[in-house]
Amino acid sequence: MITPRWTTLLMDDAGLRDMPELPPEAVFTHAEDVAASRPGPVELYRRWERQQWSAADVELGPDAEELATLPAPVRRAVLESITTFIVGEYTGLDILGPILVGSPDEEYSVFLGTQIADETRHTHLMLRLGEEVAGYDPDPHRMLAQAWRSAGPAHQDLALLEGQLVRELLERPRDYGRWLRAVVLFHFITEGILALVGQRALVRTLRRVDALPGIRTAYTAMCRDESRHVGFGTHALRVGMLEGHQDDIYEVLERAVPIAMEFDGRGERASAPFRAMCTDLVRKHLSSIGGDPVFADHLVTHAGSARVG
Repeated sequence: MITPRWTTLLMDDAGLRDMPELPPEAVFTHAEDVAASRPGPVELYRRWERQQWSAADVELGPDAEELATLPAPVRRAVLESITTFIVGEYTGLDILGPILVGSPDEEYSVFLGTQIADETRHTHLMLRLGEEVAGYDPDPHRMLAQAWRSAGPAHQDLALLEGQLVRELLERPRDYGRWLRAVVLFHFITEGILALVGQRALVRTLRRVDALPGIRTAYTAMCRDESRHVGFGTHALRVGMLEGHQDDIYEVLERAVPIAMEFDGRGERASAPFRAMCTDLVRKHLSSIGGDPVFADHLVTHAGSARVG
């Protein structure tokens, strides 16, 4: 059995060619393993320098041909995931700009610059997947419009909350509480729950049917990048908790966790496995930032009874 330490190293050191064959535990626990080591922004920056990869180097041609031969549920899962991440990766750039501008610390700002580079790389990769695999219009503006029309109610609710928090931060970019609220939404919810669950779910599906190595590579590489982003978010929010901003952090979680729990549902109630993965990550991330376990119980209970839309 591989220990968590060696699992982390496998993921840390993998090149693009290695990623389709990494053991599942190397992918599925990496973000939590990184966060557990409590890296600061300087160490996360160093990780970024070591873990570079190119979106242009991911080979997608054979995947586009193989996709048509897969069972309908697998094809549907792949196409829905691509649609979700086209929207998610592009809109991530919208919120990261204000977060960088409002950064309260020089070391934070240096790391956040790397995250903007990551989100740009992910966006380019998802635009490639949209055109080369999903058959979307190659024009990015039209592709985003196509993808957005396919989004479910939870996407729309999250976009409304994101818009509110970004507007508040832009109005007062040096307001630390508002900055932390934006970090909760993006690093804890969007990156730490939705991105990780979505990437891991698709990698698990494609490993099970042993298909689409290019897409497995793409999603595994993005998942490793998310580990750095989540590590930064847990660090920043842990500091924010220690500095007395628990209410700002908890208030956004109260609003955002029920939305996150519905992302798998396309207007229907999200699947039990999806909600279980979200619940597990909510508890782990909240523990990492020094949150109250009683509040974690409240969050997941509230999310279980709430409905979006």
